[in-house]
Amino acid sequence: MNQLLQQLEHKITQHHNLYRFPLKAELWEDIFDQTINSFNSKWEGGGHSVGADVVSENNSLFSKGSRLQLKSGDYNPKNNTVKWNGHRTTKHKTIEEKIDFISQNHYDYYVMLMRDKKDWKMGHKIYYLLMFESNKIDYSSLTWTEKYSKHNNLTGWKGVGNQPYSGEINISMSHQLWTTSDVGYLGTPYKIEIL
Repeated sequence: MNQLLQQLEHKITQHHNLYRFPLKAELWEDIFDQTINSFNSKWEGGGHSVGADVVSENNSLFSKGSRLQLKSGDYNPKNNTVKWNGHRTTKHKTIEEKIDFISQNHYDYYVMLMRDKKDWKMGHKIYYLLMFESNKIDYSSLTWTEKYSKHNNLTGWKGVGNQPYSGEINISMSHQLWTTSDVGYLGTPYKIEIL
């Protein structure tokens, strides 16, 4: 793990030697894949598949074949929460179909490179790396209710329960899933600061 963190920190620093833009999306996937697999791995970027962003090709940090979903979470240190986007569910017509789809076992782990946007606005390039098993989030365990605008138009659905996380599906955003969770429930983040 320490070796992984050192390699990641080095690669993220290299990214910021070239770019002022935060590391996210396919660039984050590529750097993480290079770190856990190798530069010559089978990773292909640019896809929007339902499955994993990266697959472990060895048994170093994750078991070989582990499916990893990489995210850039929005970190709120005041509430100690992280919010991230997930599947687009437009093709699933009913809320029951949507919940069934998002509750399926699409990957084994989440790997997040969270950021507090306030830090970045002040010029502090700080990331928080958080890795956790995907089964910590079970959307089928939430109670889903409709959300309406002030003009009484359906805007989406909200899922809440006794768990320290919640979900939302917003119609205006391609019926995309958004999840908010307590960070302490998911694990202990590792701080990476680029000076």
